[in-house]
Amino acid sequence: MSLISVQGLSFQAGTKPLFEGLTFHLEAGDRVGLVGHNGSGKSTLLRLVTNELQLDAGRIIRQRGLKVGLVEQFLPAALEGVTALNAVVDSLDADRRLVEAWRAESLLEALGFSETSWQSPLIRLSGGQKNLVLFARAIIRDPELLLLDEPGNHMDSQAMFHLKHFLTEGDVPAFLMISHDRDLLDTATRKTLWLRDLRAYHFAMPYSAAVTALEEQDEAAIRARAAEEKEISRLKASAKRLRTWGRIHDNEKFIRRARSMEKHIDRLEAEVTFVSEGSGLSLAVDAEWLQVKQVFILDHVEVSTPDSRPLFNVEELTFRPGDRVALLGINGSGKSSLIRTMLSVAALDYGNQTNIRFNPNVRIGYFDQELTAFAEDIGTYDWVRKHVDRSEDTIKRALIHWGFAWMERDRSVRVLSGGERARLVLLTFQLNQPNLLIMDEPTNHIDLQGKEELEEDLLQPGLSLLFTSHDQRFIETVATRFWWIRRGKLIEIQDVAQYFAEMGGEVAESSASASTTVRPAVNKTDPTHDEDLLLERLLEVERLLDDDQRRPARFQKPERQKQWAKEIQSLKARLGMN
Repeated sequence: MSLISVQGLSFQAGTKPLFEGLTFHLEAGDRVGLVGHNGSGKSTLLRLVTNELQLDAGRIIRQRGLKVGLVEQFLPAALEGVTALNAVVDSLDADRRLVEAWRAESLLEALGFSETSWQSPLIRLSGGQKNLVLFARAIIRDPELLLLDEPGNHMDSQAMFHLKHFLTEGDVPAFLMISHDRDLLDTATRKTLWLRDLRAYHFAMPYSAAVTALEEQDEAAIRARAAEEKEISRLKASAKRLRTWGRIHDNEKFIRRARSMEKHIDRLEAEVTFVSEGSGLSLAVDAEWLQVKQVFILDHVEVSTPDSRPLFNVEELTFRPGDRVALLGINGSGKSSLIRTMLSVAALDYGNQTNIRFNPNVRIGYFDQELTAFAEDIGTYDWVRKHVDRSEDTIKRALIHWGFAWMERDRSVRVLSGGERARLVLLTFQLNQPNLLIMDEPTNHIDLQGKEELEEDLLQPGLSLLFTSHDQRFIETVATRFWWIRRGKLIEIQDVAQYFAEMGGEVAESSASASTTVRPAVNKTDPTHDEDLLLERLLEVERLLDDDQRRPARFQKPERQKQWAKEIQSLKARLGMN
């Protein structure tokens, strides 16, 4: 019997229909990725499955006594002052807390926490660590089904390593996971449930393979629809001719044949192949090329926390027009602190800028990972009007294009989802046309299709971009330069593989030294493990090279292709494949 059986589910959020006749099943052992564009209803579906919302039609059948664990996207405010350990222990029933408290320590250790960090209040931990605590709170209750809402958000490379490792273990419960991280989906899931067009598309494969399968379905549907419409047009023309002939020649037989043909046309039109409209989202930032030698300079800069604790220093780095720089480093290393420092300097007159100097003609578009600009209680239209200087008609068209119903323009931005807020920020970029984008974790709240569209738009010639991200594929696709906060200094490296290799080495080493009864530690010296890592990296680099070679020539990165080809040869040699 299925753990969960969703049959003919329909639901409407306000004036917006989300599902119509949605049907799917979750079986024991399933590892399912739930994907779809922002606003397709992914989080709403989880709330329906957990009975938090009531469906409009259809039914959800749950296995009797099913234990469901929900991993929410955001930490409840009530937990901010609680230590990580107590947050996990307190999720147990009162009669289990004393007896099973040791499990909480073992579980946190398996997820990469030290004793010092699990004794720290959650408000002091990074966003990724908070998400791991929410994950541990669900796991410790021994659920038969896990529902995960963006568990990888805000995670750095180390936290993501532990999450992936845990989700790929053989005894992990069945799960349905919302995620916008392609690597996480491809690593941890075996099936994909794609929400689109008010319905669900099912694929017995991870996300990347499902993308190809869905594209093939769409192409087949377009071809079938074109053939059907061609046949319908032919039949309509024939029916019209028959009616004309019947009138001209007073021939009832022709008219009867025309009526019969028109009924057949009605049936064909009712059964025409459905063709998806897709997500309807895109970003087209028409960034102009600055006719200058540099966009900004970091010249012997010292970056500190708001309470003056030193983080790192920069000797000298120059950002040139057209650069797309990835700012790398683990959570807490100071990436967001540097961005905040730069933005405060950019607000000063040019003559008052010292160690950080911007070209006077720079127009900055800033994407804040916390999306703090939405704290005010105003409607979507008024919020956009406040941030752009464009006509009402222009804003109206942009809102509709980006998926916001015009009749809901007074809906408060406070109640918007993270994905909806991200789309509004990107909408302002499209209207304001900045010539330097500073984006702090832009992919955290953007759906997978939107992320891929964003990648394409950020690759256009002349666009200047400084961004942070823990999404390895996004970094390798978009960036042309790499700045790394490492051991108290901001340095430039030529190949991002060096950064990810070191991150993998650090998490493997920390896992190897950890003692846990919940998950076996990773033995860094195990030759079988080393070979698995090399093979995994070889497959990843070959995919990156193949993906880049498939792009239009103007978007390809020849230098990166040379680096990838060289790395492939090196990996094959280490694996004895030459």
